[in-house]
Amino acid sequence: MTNNPIQEQLKHPETQEAIVQLLANLPTYQKNLDQLGELLAFGTALLQDQSSIAKYDSLLRSYNIDIETVHALISLLEKLPRLNELIETLDNIILFAESAVQDEETMDYAMNSLQSYTDPLVEKGKQGMDLAKEIKQDAQLIGEPISIFQMMKWIKEPSAQQGLRYIRAALTAFNNKI
Repeated sequence: MTNNPIQEQLKHPETQEAIVQLLANLPTYQKNLDQLGELLAFGTALLQDQSSIAKYDSLLRSYNIDIETVHALISLLEKLPRLNELIETLDNIILFAESAVQDEETMDYAMNSLQSYTDPLVEKGKQGMDLAKEIKQDAQLIGEPISIFQMMKWIKEPSAQQGLRYIRAALTAFNNKI
């Protein structure tokens, strides 16, 4: 007499273990199926409620969603990994800057480095101001009128010649631009 194929399958230990496991988990499966049924019932009721559908329809229509918007959204989604990398890099830079600003030793070093560049500029500025004051004082002390012969003598001096060359070059450049 031949055995039924189902009876043959039930003789295997793996099948018997699977049946025992299925029976043990049966209450969990039943609970999940009940929840799924409730969710389907809610969805069905929601789709049959015309006021809810009208509300969501008007909400969706209030947004300007056209094909260009969808393409832009897809393009943005494609670029999100790169944007994320850039934002992380920017965040690291900000964190570094915050920690550097809060560290007194780093700030002192930065200020000293900056001061080594600005001190010569400040010194040149002071020298220029002193020279301007000296020129102003000398000009006020000289009370005699300037003659045409004095001006011709000054024009021959190398510094005046260089200044006149600059003026001529500037005028030529301005005329070429206009």
